Amino acid sequence: MQVILDHLSAVIISSAVLLLILSTQFNAQRATTEQTIASIAKKSTLEMVDYLEDELLLIGDGTEDTIQSASTNSDGMTTAFSFWRQDDSGTDMLVSYTLTEQDSVQFKDDWVQLYQFNRSENGVASGGGSSTLSHFEITMLTETGAVTTTPANARLLRLRAVTVYPYGDPDDSYLHRTFWGITLRPMNLGV
Repeated sequence: MQVILDHLSAVIISSAVLLLILSTQFNAQRATTEQTIASIAKKSTLEMVDYLEDELLLIGDGTEDTIQSASTNSDGMTTAFSFWRQDDSGTDMLVSYTLTEQDSVQFKDDWVQLYQFNRSENGVASGGGSSTLSHFEITMLTETGAVTTTPANARLLRLRAVTVYPYGDPDDSYLHRTFWGITLRPMNLGV
């Protein structure tokens, strides 16, 4: 009888230890997967906004014109933004950014609309970015930082972007969005 109890105790203890090890391994694997997804999404977002930042600093470069137009939707997101600058050959070009609706994703009980970032030069598509933006905003600011809707009064630009992670289960993860923002002073605004 003692031998049976010893074996039964050993089986119960080894099963508990095995369950603990498997649980720890599963949680570590899940955390690593979430970190990898976050890293991929952040890298993609930073590549897009780094290019965007460099280009917006060139508003009005080599031309008399600067910001042509800016449109927002009812949620305050920038749906279209156009500005003038010169290309490498010294020709004036109109650069436009637009957002187009894509799929929607659900986070717990809320549905989030996703958008595709598009870029064009003189009306011809020329690049773009992520199709996982849930928020994109370019706000024109005066010298004192007050919001303005008049391009001629703009001296600063405040940019904000939120990217939803394209992989994984958002309801079962700790991280599911990347937030980015910056305020720029293009040298040719207000000249």
